[in-house]
Amino acid sequence: MGRIRKLMSFAIFDIETRIDKALIQAVMYPHDDVTEEEAYQRFRQQIREERDGRSDFLPLAFHVPISIVVGKVTGSHILTAVEMLCAEDYSEEGIVCEFWRRIEVFPGTLVSFNGRAFDLPVLEMQALRYGCQAPRYFNEKYGHRYRYAEERHYDLFEFLSNVGVHRIRGGFNLLARLIGLPGKTSVDGSMIQGLWEAGQLSTIHAYCRQDVIQTFGLFLRVELMRGRLTPTAYQAAWEAAAPFLEELSEPPGEAPVAATRTAPLAAQDGTGGDVRLTPAPES
Repeated sequence: MGRIRKLMSFAIFDIETRIDKALIQAVMYPHDDVTEEEAYQRFRQQIREERDGRSDFLPLAFHVPISIVVGKVTGSHILTAVEMLCAEDYSEEGIVCEFWRRIEVFPGTLVSFNGRAFDLPVLEMQALRYGCQAPRYFNEKYGHRYRYAEERHYDLFEFLSNVGVHRIRGGFNLLARLIGLPGKTSVDGSMIQGLWEAGQLSTIHAYCRQDVIQTFGLFLRVELMRGRLTPTAYQAAWEAAAPFLEELSEPPGEAPVAATRTAPLAAQDGTGGDVRLTPAPES
């Protein structure tokens, strides 16, 4: 079993979403003479009141993915690429369909932060919208949707909160900063709707990429903590990720964003055995 675990590859993923205001208008206020924006603001206020002002986070069915980024990680925990889906032929439908196409043929483990409660349910709703087929994902008995196994989906939030036994107040931002990563800086999730409406999709893509890179950092630290990585292997994986970690020094939207960035070939060696690395550049 340990050997199988060592050989298994990983895909770290994250999504950013906008709100489908037309759907809110059609479903929540079908007989009211309100615009899409008025329906959206009314529904937000309704949600706030229902939650005693604590949150206006809207139900998942009203979220539409506008950016999906995937980080490819070998069985030796080496990050080899960070890719925005459909960067060359972008559409909201296209990124969702491409995600499901890849999931059906990916033999390894998905890695996320709170993906079981947000990212995957949103993507499932959009599979329904667009008619995406994913029979293995939806029908496998102990597969991606089975909460108490991590062979198909390893949700770091679920692991660190002991499947919801305790609350991690501060969420991803807290955990990232706890291990020395920058966490949320000039952009956070609450700003995505406004950025999308302002036409700043490139900033959203950059933010999503940075989330994936930081999730990789958290993933490495959790694997070290669990004894699945030796300190030497952990350091090697961290140093191999230097080209990606450099992106974290720039606020989203202020640095050029490559659709796909890959690590040097020397850092991509194999899914088992020794990893040959070139020294990380001095910062």
